[in-house]
Amino acid sequence: MMTMVLKENHIKSFLRGGTYRGLCGYRPCGTTPWRNYQSVKMDPNVKTNAQRKKGGSALVMAVSCHDIFDLDLCEVPTDCITLPKGAAFTFIEAVHTVNQRLVELSESNETLQFEVVLIGKDCKEHTKLSIFDSAKHYGLDIDKFYFCSRDNIVGTLQANNIKLFLSTDKDDVYSVLKAGVPAAFLYQQAEQQVRTQLRVLFSGDLIGLSDDSMEYLKDLGFTDVHMQNFKAAKGCIREFAVRIGEMRRRFGYESSPLHTSLMTVWSSRDVCVSALKTLRGWGLDVDEAFCLAGAPRGRILSLLQPHIVWDDGLHNMTGVVPAMMVSS
Repeated sequence: MMTMVLKENHIKSFLRGGTYRGLCGYRPCGTTPWRNYQSVKMDPNVKTNAQRKKGGSALVMAVSCHDIFDLDLCEVPTDCITLPKGAAFTFIEAVHTVNQRLVELSESNETLQFEVVLIGKDCKEHTKLSIFDSAKHYGLDIDKFYFCSRDNIVGTLQANNIKLFLSTDKDDVYSVLKAGVPAAFLYQQAEQQVRTQLRVLFSGDLIGLSDDSMEYLKDLGFTDVHMQNFKAAKGCIREFAVRIGEMRRRFGYESSPLHTSLMTVWSSRDVCVSALKTLRGWGLDVDEAFCLAGAPRGRILSLLQPHIVWDDGLHNMTGVVPAMMVSS
């Protein structure tokens, strides 16, 4: 399955029920569109939100459609429907709040912002149409939609210069991280209420470890491959943390729409201190820090209700200390 990239002016044509010449075989909802899709070029006279953000320093994040919308209603072909909100829909609302505040603080619209694109894996044609229709219905500030096969997620992210991939699917996050693409969890809770503040949680267990101190992890059941994955993940976190730090400094300490936290679950106090110093060296002073030293973190996660969780990939490893697992 080839990767399909659709942008704002094309989507508007879809949702009006009209025909767009650049999409071969497009017909209104209820039929089978895009049979001979090759390529689509944007109208150079149309300035989209993505283009406006490009004038600044947009941090591009790809989010799984399966987390933003509940796609269960799309299992059976039907006319275009508005999909229910998914488990991580409040993430989009929180990002929108941050972007609004950043624009208010800037002298122009060309400012550092988040840009969110949606990525869907193995989506059927009627599902794609429902995703477009739902994005318009909820007024989401999204210009790009990527559709690809499950096996081509990494290639799609790399080809489109995505700075961060987000999903509630642990397997997807781990496979993307393993390929060297920055990835983190969209934390899923039954009652996710945080809508006006984007909350990011960093793993101090990973950030605070030096190259030398990683060696002792072998005694806990880790392999050389695990060590390499840790180092790659730490490098991915650095780029994101630098950008988040730049955003965070634009807000005051009170009523900030962006909240950052650090948590060490299984490491010592010294590792937690090292993680704080590392983040500060990257230009990020976190709002809160928690050093649990092996204590369960479930209650703190319930209190924080983070949207983005930069974990260390330990959830997918066998033969390691149970306290390290993301479910602890």
